[in-house]
Amino acid sequence: MKHIFLYVAPAYFVYLLRTYCFLDSKRQTGWLPRLSTFAPIRILKLGALVVGIFIASFGPFVAMGQLPQVMSRLFPFKRGLTHAYWAPNFWAMYNLADKMISFLMLRFGLQSGSAASSRPSTTGGLVGDVEHVVLPD
Repeated sequence: MKHIFLYVAPAYFVYLLRTYCFLDSKRQTGWLPRLSTFAPIRILKLGALVVGIFIASFGPFVAMGQLPQVMSRLFPFKRGLTHAYWAPNFWAMYNLADKMISFLMLRFGLQSGSAASSRPSTTGGLVGDVEHVVLPD
């Protein structure tokens, strides 16, 4: 399973919904399919297929009690995602916001200097747990 392709899932769902679940989608003139051509049995088949694939993929990990380990490896939020390849822009902005808020709080006397300096750097290049100063982890 490639979690990097999760952002494509909604577009792929819309594609499958339109081409598989609407029976007469190729002869339509507009971009919205007619609701009268919707086949509910097909969306049930599609849903059963997706659920079956998830059970086949994650079933052994659930049976062995390893699902939390799999999830922590697929989505490594504790390590911080500044240097990861699938969400660096969001986490870089989140880390920047934390640094700026911490700086402003220190500047205006709302926070002690030891609280900000005792936290590890979020951009040090080392893999480890990241703790933000102001924003929630």
